[in-house]
This record gives sequence, structure tokens and C-alpha cells, in this order.
Amino acid sequence: MIRKRGSMIWKSVFLPIVLVSIMTVVGCGNGKSVAADETLNATERIWAEIIPVEGMVTDYDIPLSLRNTQQFIDWYNAINLTSAQRALRDEALRELVAPCCDEYPMSTCCCECNLSRSVWGLSGYLITEKGGYTVDQLQEAILQWLHFIRPDYYVASTLEEEGKIPRVFGLSTQSSCYERRCHLPFYGKTEYLHLGGCGGMEDLIQVGTD
Repeated sequence: MIRKRGSMIWKSVFLPIVLVSIMTVVGCGNGKSVAADETLNATERIWAEIIPVEGMVTDYDIPLSLRNTQQFIDWYNAINLTSAQRALRDEALRELVAPCCDEYPMSTCCCECNLSRSVWGLSGYLITEKGGYTVDQLQEAILQWLHFIRPDYYVASTLEEEGKIPRVFGLSTQSSCYERRCHLPFYGKTEYLHLGGCGGMEDLIQVGTD
């Protein structure tokens, strides 16, 4: 059974939960309802709880950074796995969904995009160079990377699990491929929308910086 999302939390952020009545406050501040404010805060809470940050340490001693992406892709192109090593990789990744098209497992994705190449390259490195990685350890490492590069998908998934509608907050679990976002960076944001892509199908499309 494919996991919808990882349950691991890299930032132990425990925010106080304030219980309030389910009602709309009229004439308070800018006129927003308490329920609307709480839901918006839920998005921020989820982001803080499950999305790792730039520079966070990893079990494989390479701090999280988007600058690692090309290196991971290069590993995918350079590392040749044995049949046993490939079986280990696929066993770990088939339990994880591909956030760019979650109808498919991360072991195959729906196509060979730069998101999938980065995952397969990192997996190959961990198996061949770090030695002794188990299925569970591979899944933890890959989920951490995926949460980092596609935060929009995992926040949206958690909102759905909590009974909220992600699109209200500019988020979606809809396939990047089917929405023709393959050419977009892994993550981007407009004034109203969070837009996650595949990082390109050939050359890597870098995430923009301010």
C-alpha cells in the first residue's frame, strides 16, 4: 500500500491549541471569522511541523539544500546499481507516492523527471556509498528530501487529512504532470498560489530565489 505522505516530523514544534466556539465573530477586526483565522493558522502550523528547513542536518551528513539537486541527479546518471541494490531501492520507494503525480509510486514515478532523478540518485548514493541502509532508513531519508523540495504537496495532503480544503489556501495535491507543471521548479509561489513542479524534464529548472 502506497503511503500518502510521511508521518515523520523533523521540527519538533509544539504549538498551543486554543479551543474556541465554532462561531463567526461579526465586526471583529477586519471582519474575518474565527474559523477562517484558525484554518489559516493550521496551514502555518502544519508547515512548521512537517517541512524541514534549508541547512537541516541529515542522517547521511549532507545538509538539506536545493543546491544538492544537481549532484543527486548526477549520481543517478553515474551510479549503476546491481540487481540486488535496485531491488532494495524499489522496495523502499514503492511505498512512497511521487508528489508530482501521486497516482504512481516513487519507485517508478509516471515519467523520468528531475524530481524523480534526484530521488533515484540520492537513493543510489545511500545504497552504494553509505552502506547498510535499510528499507526504513531509505524511506526516512527520501521522505525528508521530498518534504523539503515539494512542501506544497505535503502540507496540502495534511490539510486534506484534517478535513480542510487545500485549494482555499492556494494549495493542491493535484498531479503536477496533469496540470502541465512539469517545466516548473520543484516549488514556487505567486500571490495566491503555491505551485510545485517537476523541476524540468531535461535540464534542471532551479527554484527561484529572491
